[in-house]
Amino acid sequence: MPEVIVVGDANVDIIVQYPRFLDPEKTHVVWPNPEMQGGGTSSNTAAALAKLGLGCAFVGTVGDDNYGRFVRDDLAELGVDVSGLVVDPSLNTVGVFAFIDETGERYLWGWPREKQSFKVIDENRVDFERICRADWVHSSGMSLVYDTSARSTITRIFREAHAAGVPTSFDLNLRVDDGVLDPDFAQALDAIMGDVDYLLGSGPDEFAYLGGGTWEENAAALARDGRMVIARDGARGSMALFDGKVVRADAYRVEVEDTVGAGDVYNAGFISGILAGRDISEALRLGNAVSGYTVARKGSRSTPTAQELEEFMSAREG
Repeated sequence: MPEVIVVGDANVDIIVQYPRFLDPEKTHVVWPNPEMQGGGTSSNTAAALAKLGLGCAFVGTVGDDNYGRFVRDDLAELGVDVSGLVVDPSLNTVGVFAFIDETGERYLWGWPREKQSFKVIDENRVDFERICRADWVHSSGMSLVYDTSARSTITRIFREAHAAGVPTSFDLNLRVDDGVLDPDFAQALDAIMGDVDYLLGSGPDEFAYLGGGTWEENAAALARDGRMVIARDGARGSMALFDGKVVRADAYRVEVEDTVGAGDVYNAGFISGILAGRDISEALRLGNAVSGYTVARKGSRSTPTAQELEEFMSAREG
């Protein structure tokens, strides 16, 4: 079984739906109960990979607190190898409040704001030999946002994995304030980009900030030096750009419950397709399918098993 090593952030998601009014006068209201699930951009990908039946190990840091214990137990129960998940009692595991509006769109707020564990990955506690034996290494830009040990360690992990011939994928997860990409973060992206084989991100929301052209032009410009760019475009599906080619795959039509982790779990579908030897078009379809299946349900942990994914795709393609 192929082994994917996912490195980066792990936290909990506290999903809070907006009140739902049952009449135009807004006199009858339903207050949905909040729910807590495992979360984190990298952790979401790892959990989805494990549910699809791939061997997956997670490398990251949590605090020695209730959230941290929840994260570790959640990943382990899903079948993720958590031997590389460090528990540091000096740090806080973040709880992300995901406020869901009536359309399923989510608005995020993390707490606590200090001594956050996702910013820390001690390179002295990373098994680099295992990294270089892996079949795939994946991470997320969320852990590169800040100039901390997580940024430097993930950059080194990608450098050594790439040098060892291990395929690497990186999900941008840009954080843009007032329409401007932080220059320090942009520099961190430049530092890791040469060791990225598959670059994933949201087309209009992320690639738009990585150049001076349209988001499609910016994505195409990054598809060079053997790198493939995968641009997710919501209800319009996704596309891959490589070697001057463009391959597209339509989205699966579903009624959206919420969009928490939609891009993170897409990554798992795409990675699973490539590791299974599928062509690019099929890998895109698998990414779209995992994302579509998940957004029709509540939270990022509602991803499908391999059998559920097959049934979902067959029902919509038959």
